[in-house]
Amino acid sequence: MSIKAVIFDLDGTLLDTLGDLASAVNTAMRRHGFPLLDEDDVCGRVGNGVRRLIEQSVPAGTPRADIDACLAEFQAAYDEHLVERTHPYQGIPAVIEAFHRRGVRMAVLSNKYQAAAVRLIEHYFPGQMAVTFGERPGVPRKPDPTSTHEIMDALGVQPGEILYIGDSDVDMRTARAAGATAVGALWGFRDKDSLLAAGAEHIVERPEDLIQLLDRLQLDAAMQAFEQNGFTWTFCATAAQAADYIAGQCAGKTVGFGGSMTIDRLGVYEMLQGKADLHWHWKGDSEITSGDVFLTSANAVSAMGETVNIDGRGNRIAASVYGFQSCYVVCGINKLAPDLPSAMRRAREIAGPMNAKRLNKRTPCAVDGKCHDCHSPERICRAMTILMAPPMGMQHYEIVLVGEELGY
Repeated sequence: MSIKAVIFDLDGTLLDTLGDLASAVNTAMRRHGFPLLDEDDVCGRVGNGVRRLIEQSVPAGTPRADIDACLAEFQAAYDEHLVERTHPYQGIPAVIEAFHRRGVRMAVLSNKYQAAAVRLIEHYFPGQMAVTFGERPGVPRKPDPTSTHEIMDALGVQPGEILYIGDSDVDMRTARAAGATAVGALWGFRDKDSLLAAGAEHIVERPEDLIQLLDRLQLDAAMQAFEQNGFTWTFCATAAQAADYIAGQCAGKTVGFGGSMTIDRLGVYEMLQGKADLHWHWKGDSEITSGDVFLTSANAVSAMGETVNIDGRGNRIAASVYGFQSCYVVCGINKLAPDLPSAMRRAREIAGPMNAKRLNKRTPCAVDGKCHDCHSPERICRAMTILMAPPMGMQHYEIVLVGEELGY
């Protein structure tokens, strides 16, 4: 099953909030003459909601009225200084961007009170999260799975299609209770043993490891799906390996090239000079509509076994389905989306705007990077093909996925 969505914990997973939390706690403690806490003390008490944090921070036997007053003072101080020392963990912004490029939807679930959780996400990750839930009145906190199920319903995904990423035993128990895949993050507030004891199925040491984990899980699903749909499937760990492989398949043959930044980056055209009959309008040669091999990429490939391509003239997508004996579709790992709808979104919302900007088109998407479904005369998104199985008449159709980011 492919991974369609990711749920992140907030404190200790996306953001290092410890400095601002400790400052706000000590503001409340100081006003009541209670002993101050260091950051390690606060770190061990984070994760079960702010009331529990304050209850564990005041001296034993503190009256409820004083606890309530401390809680109010903590929230007032925290709201005022929410983003003074808080920052994303190193590598997290790159992870968020990589997940976005892969068409995976993202959400946040925290035991931090709702207003603070929403403000932090809007400040550090504007427009990136489909849902942000903090502690809300009448809704049980983590590890109760109620909020997790609400997020699944909002995103339209099943438990087995979600990675739940957190740094605490509470997060691991939440994931297991909801049926999601529990991923423990070691850069946060808890250690490996506590995460494993709470049910972590995967442990990641650095934020960048999340990208590798997602890609590995998606690859397993995609390989099975493409082979079931009748495609030949090849994985090359690097662009250099892919170039060598493709050049070997094309030597001595008549080869047509579809306009593609991925194919251009591989350098296959140059590698085949004098070794094959080459036709690529990008390199000054004429296009052909039939031959032995057609080389192209796709705007997205789905882990469910489909390819998605958008074109302006239609020459590239036409040649990918008719006229050649064989076709090789070469894609970087960044183009592997969870399912067909997300692959289509990726083609329109990521590949389309980036290509329009590259080609200096005067379209709205070339300016702001967002698809407007415009009617511009320079629009390049005019035809879309979704390939669900190899076209009849072609002798060979192969998906070559590269374990590096390539193209748009």
